[in-house]
This record gives sequence, structure tokens and C-alpha cells, in this order.
Amino acid sequence: MKKIIKLILTVSIITLLAACGAEEPAAAADPGPEQLPVPNPIMITQPTDPNEPVRLTEPPDEPIEDLFPPSGYTFTLTEKEEAVLGQLITELNTDVFERLSPISVMKIFVEAGIRGEWEAEFSAFSQEDLETTKAEWEELNGVDLEWFVIESRRSLANWVFPRIDDALVLERGNRAVVVFFSIPNPEDLEEDPDFPGELHVMSLLQNNRGIWEVRFRPHAMDEFVVELLSDNSELISAHFGFGA
Repeated sequence: MKKIIKLILTVSIITLLAACGAEEPAAAADPGPEQLPVPNPIMITQPTDPNEPVRLTEPPDEPIEDLFPPSGYTFTLTEKEEAVLGQLITELNTDVFERLSPISVMKIFVEAGIRGEWEAEFSAFSQEDLETTKAEWEELNGVDLEWFVIESRRSLANWVFPRIDDALVLERGNRAVVVFFSIPNPEDLEEDPDFPGELHVMSLLQNNRGIWEVRFRPHAMDEFVVELLSDNSELISAHFGFGA
């Protein structure tokens, strides 16, 4: 229980400090034109600021090869989720999510991004807190593919999302968060054999028809999310098998 609470509080405090306007650290030195950026995990489904795609230098002549080693696990959709993804790609609206759980909606959203189906990915967002345009989202996807082969998305997802089916869903009002752990990397396990992996929290909003949709910034740890996690710390610990 102590581990899960520590993880939650650490992420929450850092995020709240940033949200409240804490002083930003000094900018890193320019890496120079020969150094290539490490892929950003959030780039698969959610940029830090989609209105201002980052271009450090000119993209390489060919996209960078897949930089992620195999995790030994695979992120996959169920047969039903796969069928709904096909509908989303065709219809481009969240009506296809009717009667789906928050976990299934989030999985379909993630898989659309992995495959480069940026229109389907964009259409999964709730309109309530949308902060970008379809054209800007298309541009972001294009920038990502200029830099990295699309296989990197699949490889990274196989580290982050294989355990999402075992996630805990916390709901309050028209909001839900999906709480799960990524696959721990070997270096962390060497330091702590009991390390559970990185904590991930992804948020959804329910529209007026009762359909779950993805928040525009699904990873954002706002005050509501922090409070919801804190209020349910014992439930989280019990769900993931952490001892008291």
C-alpha cells in the first residue's frame, strides 16, 4: 500500500506544482544537429502541446528505426473492440462507443493512434474540452511520422498498455479515470524486484447520451484526478494487490 500511495502522491504533487505555475527548470542545452530526439511516449496519443508541434531540427532523410526493445507482452484489442475500431474509422464519431466501458473506449483510442488512424483518434475526443483542430491533429501525426517509423508506436504500446485490461476504473459524476501499470523495465527490476511498473492514469468524459469519450489531454493530472486517486487510495491498493 505504501508503494502505490507514494507513486500517486509523487505524480500528483509534481503535476499540481506545474499547474499552479511553479517555476520551470532551466532549458536544456541545445543538443546540436547531430543528436536525434528520443521518442516521446505521449506522442503516440497525446502531444504536450498539439498547437505547437516541436521541430528540433530538420527531420532525417528516412524516419528513425524502432528504438524500443520487445517488452515480451502485447497490447491487443478484443474481437468486439476491433469491430468498434473499424466502425470508428468509417463513421468518425463517438456514437460507436455506446455501451462500451471506459477501458474499451481508451483501448480503441490508443489502437487508432498506434495504427496512424489520426482521424479516428481525433474523433474519439470529447468535444467538451477539445483544444485543437482536426487540421492541427493531422499535422502532428505527420510530424511524428517524419521522425519515427510507425512501428515505434506499437513497440512502445507493448510496454505501456498490456495491463490495461486489468485497470481499475474510478467514476465520479460524468468523469472517469482508468488506472493501470505499465510493464516494468529490466533496469527498474534490478533495483527493486517488486517494482510494479509506472503508474498510468487516463481520463474520460461522459457525454449527455451516456457515452464515454476521451479527454483531450487524457494523461493530465488535474486537481479532480488527484483528489479522486487520493480518496480511493485503499481501493487502488487492494485492486492491485498491494499489502498494507
